[in-house]
Amino acid sequence: MMQIEELKVRIKSEPSTFISYLEKLIKTNKFDDGEVLEIAIRIIKHGFDKLSDEQWAIFLGNGILCDKYIDQCDSCSEQMPWSNMYRAIFINKDYLCANCRYMENKIKA
Repeated sequence: MMQIEELKVRIKSEPSTFISYLEKLIKTNKFDDGEVLEIAIRIIKHGFDKLSDEQWAIFLGNGILCDKYIDQCDSCSEQMPWSNMYRAIFINKDYLCANCRYMENKIKA
């Protein structure tokens, strides 16, 4: 339950970058739970203010926290920015922030 509250605070403190991430998740069909998808669309259209605690719990617990969120970079342990999250989880599947990925690729080259 604590992770849900912490994530809720983070999302509310970084609304525009989170919404961009959410739009990318929707555009690429990453939500397989219809209720979570409905809540995600509602967030994009109307913001976070009208969500009930139950909707937050469903959205975060059954959607974001399942497999669409990593708290920190696997290499440097810095908080993973929303802008890097999609690439780290779904494209590269390396759980690295952009800086660590750049350094790793530089070392390999």
